[in-house]
Amino acid sequence: MSTHKNALDSSGPRLAQLEQRIEQLETCYKITSLINSELNLANLLDTIMNVAKKVMNADACSLLLIDDETDELVFQIALSKVGEEIKSMTRLKMGEGIAGTVAETGESLLIEDAYQHPKFNPGYDKKTGFQTGSILCSPLKAKGKTIGVCQVIHGKSQGRVFQSSDLQLFLLLCDSAALAIHNARMHMVLMENQRMEKDMEFAQSVQESFLPTSTPQHANFTFAALTHAAQVVGGDYYDFIPFENEMLGIVLGDVSGKGVPAALQMARLMSDFRYISQVDSEPAKVLTQVNNTLCERSYRGMFTTAVFCLLDMKNKKLCIANGGHLSLILKRNNSIQEIGSASGTPLGILPNMQYSQEEHTLKSGDQILIVTDGVTEPKNKQQEEFGIDRLKDMFVKHTGSPEEFLPNLENSIKGFIGDAPQFDDLTSLAFRAL
Repeated sequence: MSTHKNALDSSGPRLAQLEQRIEQLETCYKITSLINSELNLANLLDTIMNVAKKVMNADACSLLLIDDETDELVFQIALSKVGEEIKSMTRLKMGEGIAGTVAETGESLLIEDAYQHPKFNPGYDKKTGFQTGSILCSPLKAKGKTIGVCQVIHGKSQGRVFQSSDLQLFLLLCDSAALAIHNARMHMVLMENQRMEKDMEFAQSVQESFLPTSTPQHANFTFAALTHAAQVVGGDYYDFIPFENEMLGIVLGDVSGKGVPAALQMARLMSDFRYISQVDSEPAKVLTQVNNTLCERSYRGMFTTAVFCLLDMKNKKLCIANGGHLSLILKRNNSIQEIGSASGTPLGILPNMQYSQEEHTLKSGDQILIVTDGVTEPKNKQQEEFGIDRLKDMFVKHTGSPEEFLPNLENSIKGFIGDAPQFDDLTSLAFRAL
């Protein structure tokens, strides 16, 4: 009878422990669902810490994430009476202290008495007045990579010591926390990418607004132009600037570089060309003044090649000034010649440069083609350039209008490079005398 009574008496504590463990596991399951539903990283980290402190019945806890740039552990959040003081001790090197050791080895630690562990740094306790007792510290691993460390602490004054069963529960919690942190970070990256895409789409629409929305209409000429940036925005530009007496300014250029910096420079340049050419539209003087303006702005490493033409549409006369750009191509009677050669340096390099100009009289049927080096320099997988000769051959064989030729040219370039990426902006402008 007494033996049976003793068995019942001894089973009481074990039953209580089992019930407590079941309750902890149920709580852990519920909390895991809660953690995985939170995509805001700051809120998530706060939730993880509160959950860890509650489930593990800890006096203090902290969470550190690895800074990939410095390979250091950074305190994200610390919960205890001295949590903010601990968090202010911002960084740990890999292998430094208990948390640094766990991050470096990727192995969890159960420490019954922190002061008996060789990696424990009592400096935190001295600074905060907290007395560390037992510690559970686990790496946070996501997709096989350690991204941080989580630790819970019993104070020495409480006399409590973490057990191996506590460690198993803590590891379950840390696995869920690590996955949730990884998902929240991926969500942040996705949101940032979507924001950047919207910003770039807006930048693209702004840049397109600087370009002509239509080509000039005149009884003696027909015009066409196409541009395609290597990135969302680019540094190629062209413009048609109408003047009195049936005169038309034509500008096409290529800013060094690509992307947003080149696009910003391009927008400023188009404004410069329009403003300066209204004062004096003589091509050589326009390039000289635009060059001086660019040099005064002193954009380090930024320059532009440019062609500025003044077309007398009534008398079919074309005046050309070239600042370091590709020559224009004239097609006449099924023959090709280059005109308007690059006699001057690119704009924005040397101030007070004097540019020259040349004049040509056009005949009915003559066609002029102006392109950026994004047309001639694309390479296929064999590293062969599209080249000026291939461009000339296409141009001389084409019997249609400029409006038909430019799309055909762009398609030919795309077919030539195949799967190779487009490294430079591609811009072409053509016109024909009727």
